[in-house]
Amino acid sequence: MKSAKEFAIWLHERFREVKSGVYLTKTDIAMLSGRQRFTHEFITDIHYELALKGMGFVTDTHREKFYLFHLPTEYWQAQGDRYQEDSQSNVRTIVQNKRHTS
Repeated sequence: MKSAKEFAIWLHERFREVKSGVYLTKTDIAMLSGRQRFTHEFITDIHYELALKGMGFVTDTHREKFYLFHLPTEYWQAQGDRYQEDSQSNVRTIVQNKRHTS
């Protein structure tokens, strides 16, 4: 039986070159990890270990498919948002000029 860390290392070594990512089924994980059943904490620990290497590991709501993918490196605003409303505020800060006293 592999630990979460061992399984994460194996996943990373095996699939790090697959830029589109892969998914695994519950049966796949049980077979590949040598576990008959696994907990949510096991999946969370796998995700933690993979995140250190720039990858993510999440599941769907039914816990039937588990997704392995590369974590994005680009901040969302760098893409621009053509649907975003004008964020220019009409509120301006009043800057008080310092008056020189003589």
